[in-house]
Parts: sequence; C-alpha cells; structure tokens
Amino acid sequence: MELGCNYSEELLALINQKHIDVDWIKLSREDKVWEELPFARPIKPVHLHILPNAGQPNLDKLNWDDINRAIEACGAPHIAIHLSSLPRYWINEAVSKEEILESLVKGVTYCKEQISVDLLIENVPYYDFKGTLRPATDPEVIEQVCQQVGVGFMLDLAHLRVAAWHRNEDLNEYLFAMPLHQVREIHVSGPAMFPGVGLRDRHLEMQEIDYDLLKLTLQHTHAKYLTLEYGGTGPKMEWRSDKTTLKNQLLQLRKIIQNSIENIY
Repeated sequence: MELGCNYSEELLALINQKHIDVDWIKLSREDKVWEELPFARPIKPVHLHILPNAGQPNLDKLNWDDINRAIEACGAPHIAIHLSSLPRYWINEAVSKEEILESLVKGVTYCKEQISVDLLIENVPYYDFKGTLRPATDPEVIEQVCQQVGVGFMLDLAHLRVAAWHRNEDLNEYLFAMPLHQVREIHVSGPAMFPGVGLRDRHLEMQEIDYDLLKLTLQHTHAKYLTLEYGGTGPKMEWRSDKTTLKNQLLQLRKIIQNSIENIY
C-alpha cells in the first residue's frame, strides 16, 4: 500500500528535511493545480482530487480538456468524484431513492466517458440538516453505482464516521455494508463533534478511533492507496497544517501499513 498526503508547505518541508516520506502528494484545489504542481511533481508523483459532485446537472459544462491536461501532467493513476446528490439539484423535494440512484449512475457514467484514467466514486458525509440527500450515502446505492458503471470505490473513513453518526447507525455495521471489495483508495482524517450539531467532517488530526477504524478497514479491503487529508493551503486549510501534527500522523500511518502487511504474510 502506498501512502499519500495533501499538498502543503509543511509536507514539502518534512519531505525535504527527511523527517517523513510519502509515496505521492495529493492536489485538491482546482484553482491552484498549475501553481502547486511545479513544487510537488519534482519531489513525488501526484494524485488529483478536483472533480465535483456526481449528481450535479451541469457536468457537461466542465472543461474536460483542462481536467485531462491536469491528469496527464500529474501522472495520476485515477481520479475520484464525490457521490453526492444535493437538494438543489431537484425540483421535486420528494425525490425517490430510485431517482437519485439513476441520476448518480448517469453522472458517473458521463464523467467516466470524459476522463483519460480510471474513475473512482467517493462516499460523502451525511447530515440531516444540510448537504447530500440520504440515499446517496446508502451502501447499496454506492455498490449499485460501482456495479452498473464499472468503477472503483474511494472509501473516506472520516466521511463514513460522520454519515454513520447522523444516520444513527452502528459504525462497524455501516462500514461492513459498504462494497469493501471495490475499495481502491482510502482517505483518513479526523472529524470533530460540535455541540448541537453532532459529528462534522473537518480534516483535523486523527484520533485513536480513526486509527482503530483504519486498522479494521485494512483487514477487509485490498486498497492500494492510503491518503492523509490533513493539511493544505489557503484560508480553509492553512490552520490545519501543523508540522509536528502532520509528521506524527504520517509516521503512525506508515507503521500501520507495515503492520498490516506483516499480518498478511
């Protein structure tokens, strides 16, 4: 399994100072790809994470030529799209699960036809007060999209925790209901509990529960890539890029990967 991490100045410094090592760097800011790529690509291979939501109605308006140019420049082996269906995408509020599934299949199929590498779908957080409609986070919907379109699964464990909390489901049962046999890449970071709101996806430092969930997941998947989504650039992410915190997480993740390999053999 290869270990990657969000692009940040702190990550580049840790690599250059030989305090940590990663196998690749992830770029996730569509507006900054061509600014960040010249710094990342000479150091490590690069993965891209810049596609929008699979359920949005205007996917044909995206500049797919630019997206494919970025994919080629990075040498990315695949790219993922969030499996989300927002209420504003629908005129009728009483949209059915079947309609949402049909829309997601249509969107993922269209995106798959446009790109030059493999496409993965990523599970998203569910909140009962905002964000995606609940059926898009149903494990059977995710599996149906994988099967009908022929795409792999990018499993975000922070998103999984948030969705399970707001769906009032047992975390492990929700995990095992997912199409784990389709998992190609795993994302990890730390969500946070907010008073009156509940668990939210915040890309914070991983806690013991996050490491334990990863260890369990690795026992039941054959993912090739593991990505730490802590750290980044810009106002939204700069305050979540503490150098020591980043270093400690990457060292711990590398140890978990090694232990999982030793347990297999």
